Amino acid sequence: MPTAPPPLVHVPSTRRRKPGWGRRLKRWFNTIPDRLAERKLNAYQVVVMVTVCYVVYRFVIPMFDRNLG
Repeated sequence: MPTAPPPLVHVPSTRRRKPGWGRRLKRWFNTIPDRLAERKLNAYQVVVMVTVCYVVYRFVIPMFDRNLG
């Protein structure tokens, strides 16, 4: 009795994969200035975080919560 061939689990696909979000994100992260990408917290990062928090508090939350505004 002939044996069945093993399932094709690790066979690479014959189709070429289209570049997806991985390459785009990597390209976008490479455009971030080094002073914002440092691991230690610095003044630039604090200013960016405070600005983002203010914009979210002042403009984004009132768009979704009409009772407060």
